Amino acid sequence: MSNKQDIFKKKKDWEIRHFSIERVFGPPMAIIKMPEEITKGLTLLTDKVLEKEDYQTHGNQLAGQIYHEPSLTVDMLDAVGAAHFFYSCAIEFTVRVLEPRFRDLEKNYNLDMFFTSVWAVSQFEGEYNPAHIHTDCDISAVCYLKIPKYRARWGSDRTFKENEGDGQIEFIAKSCSEGLENGTFRHAPQVGDFFLFPSNLLHTVYPFLGDGERRSIAFNMAYQLRNKIDGRIKSGRPDGLVFNSLTRAAETYVPNISKK
Repeated sequence: MSNKQDIFKKKKDWEIRHFSIERVFGPPMAIIKMPEEITKGLTLLTDKVLEKEDYQTHGNQLAGQIYHEPSLTVDMLDAVGAAHFFYSCAIEFTVRVLEPRFRDLEKNYNLDMFFTSVWAVSQFEGEYNPAHIHTDCDISAVCYLKIPKYRARWGSDRTFKENEGDGQIEFIAKSCSEGLENGTFRHAPQVGDFFLFPSNLLHTVYPFLGDGERRSIAFNMAYQLRNKIDGRIKSGRPDGLVFNSLTRAAETYVPNISKK
């Protein structure tokens, strides 16, 4: 589809242990297991960023009640091979989702994809992310680098109470579940888990108890599906969105100032 993957400096054909697109409650979601090399590279990258006291924060644009949310760049991701990996997965996800809607997708259309924002989330005890969506993009993603051991919330007098929900992410498609239909999907992340999902899908992250760090990387992407014959956009971001074709990152585009 897109022929611009050559702009990434560090890339390879990764053997992905798991890549499926699930419709666990309606909206499509890609559930992926990252290669260990990517996970380790991103962990070392974010270690270095978080060691600096003067990192540029992305937290002022986010809804999360989380102290450490440093901005990352596509170049940083590219240095460890993650930019090309994320880009390739997003292309695959988008193609699979759009194929049923557009006849002979690869024959008749060009698909272009670009990053709009990337940041790390270093979450500690008591911090959380309220239910929210991501604006000014089409696809959102999160991958997990560190998962701590959570401290039990209840004592032996409440053995029927478990740490259900602590540190978990929950995706919310509907206000309620009924019969055979799920309205939400809750997941207890493990290191290496990677999700791609529509940016307008509500999601929330629950707080936890314990001294450890729950670390993830989140990013947003946008796409344009363009007719090969007349050049018109059939799906995705409208024309007027300006981005750097070399870095795949938005440049002159001014994001919505509303909380994400």
